Parts: sequence; C-alpha cells; structure tokens
Amino acid sequence: MNTQLLKNSRKVLELILLEKHDDIDSSTRLEVENLLNQINAELEGKVPLRTTKREILEMFGTLLGVLHKGAELVDKILSVFNS
Repeated sequence: MNTQLLKNSRKVLELILLEKHDDIDSSTRLEVENLLNQINAELEGKVPLRTTKREILEMFGTLLGVLHKGAELVDKILSVFNS
C-alpha cells in the first residue's frame, strides 16, 4: 500500500487512541493496536504482509461505531439531567 497513506492512517489511529482511550472498549483497542503494529512492521519492511485499505477502513468504521454509541449514551444521560 502507499507509504504515505499508511503513515497518515497510523497517525490518525494513534490520535484516536490517545484522545478517546477511555471511550474505546479493550477488545477494540487491542484490534487498533494490532493494526498499528502491522502498519509499523510494514513501514519498517519487517513483514511481507501488506496492510490493505479495507483493513484500515474497517477499523475506522469500527472506531466510529464505538464512538457513536458512546455519544448516544452521553446524550441520553444529559437528557435525564436536563429533565
């Protein structure tokens, strides 16, 4: 895969983990960390495996789903307090 795309994806995934660490469940966090390790290994030329765009997009989709559920929960909690 394009090296610049991998670097950008790695940067975004790392930022999401840093900023939303507490909002992401442990299994999803582990999946993200594994994908980051795979990307790092590929960028360093240590593995013959290729990270696919599909893998990266699926991970972003998973993260968006987790963050969306968290936002919905916060909305519900806030509506209870505002009532």
